[in-house]
Amino acid sequence: MKKIILPFLIFTTFCCNKESNNLVIPTQYSTNPKVSTLDKNVDSIFVKYQKEIHSVGLSIGIYKNGVTTYYGYGETKLNSGKAPDENTYYEIGSITKTFTAIASMNMLIENSETIENPVRPYLPAKIPVLAREGIEINFKHLMTHTSGLPRQPDNFQYYIPSWKAYAKYNKLDLYNWLTNVRLLSKPFTKLEYSNVGFGLLGHVLELNYSKNYEEVLTKKVFEPLQLNDTKVEMSKTNLQKWATGYEEGKETPYWETLNALNGAGVIKSTASDMVKYGIANLNPPNTVLGKAIKATHDLTFEKRRCLGWFLITFPSIPNESFLWHNGATDGFNSEQFINKNKNIVLVILFNNSISQEKYIDRQKFVSSLVTIVSK
Repeated sequence: MKKIILPFLIFTTFCCNKESNNLVIPTQYSTNPKVSTLDKNVDSIFVKYQKEIHSVGLSIGIYKNGVTTYYGYGETKLNSGKAPDENTYYEIGSITKTFTAIASMNMLIENSETIENPVRPYLPAKIPVLAREGIEINFKHLMTHTSGLPRQPDNFQYYIPSWKAYAKYNKLDLYNWLTNVRLLSKPFTKLEYSNVGFGLLGHVLELNYSKNYEEVLTKKVFEPLQLNDTKVEMSKTNLQKWATGYEEGKETPYWETLNALNGAGVIKSTASDMVKYGIANLNPPNTVLGKAIKATHDLTFEKRRCLGWFLITFPSIPNESFLWHNGATDGFNSEQFINKNKNIVLVILFNNSISQEKYIDRQKFVSSLVTIVSK
């Protein structure tokens, strides 16, 4: 939910117990058996870029050639001596947006509508038409970050910690803001990454189904895809399997709710479930949900924006493209890559948030990992 940087590499999470000048280096604790060629390649990349990972721990999930493999490095909590695994829980932050997009597309199909339908009819009557230069915001605009809505609403309380600010931002705050908002640009002319745009989509789902975001996502996405360890509400997770989040060497509170903006980044999950989610995107079921998943992959704005997903390439493998999204909360980072051409899924979950500078540094590791997985 912090600023999304479009990287040309993957993201991995490694635990560590050494820190100097805010430098976090993962320990050697690992679940990697170092038996197969992939095992050894992943481990060699970890060893080579260990100092650039900047995370206490991480879980890696790889689906390739019909086989799923998991690796954990570092620690779930500093000095615990326990490496994370495929069942360790992380906050996945803005990867939530891909779930929100799929659920929104599913809703539109159920209602015999398309992404060209305006969002206004789904909102309370007191909300005015959201438009600029005669173009009204529709679902396509929201799902491609081209609605003209800003990153955050201007009545968002930045002066308090991020997790608390999101928890306090309720639907009345959202309605009050929407009543007076002026779009930054004419819809579908400019990419403006918008947390509030996806928060609005999540709230539209609630209004349409007369259920909260957790209930909608569980019924419409999690359960049909058998994502049994993917949750909105932290209380419904196995609390014994959580990684501890860190920022600048300090433990961080969990983001239990984003309230009215849940659709932008509230979901919690594991490497195991996120790989299953990736596989479902590679091979969508023959259902309305499957049609919705396929639809979100359509390249819709310029050369990189699908519906909820970004389409990216890497300099090291320029002929391969990936559906991609990442996520960041105060204590966690996440990366999801899907290569439809080679039928590959790569998931990397970290229990350490980092600055933009360190994120770019970490991409040396991520880039090398995505390259060896794709070859």
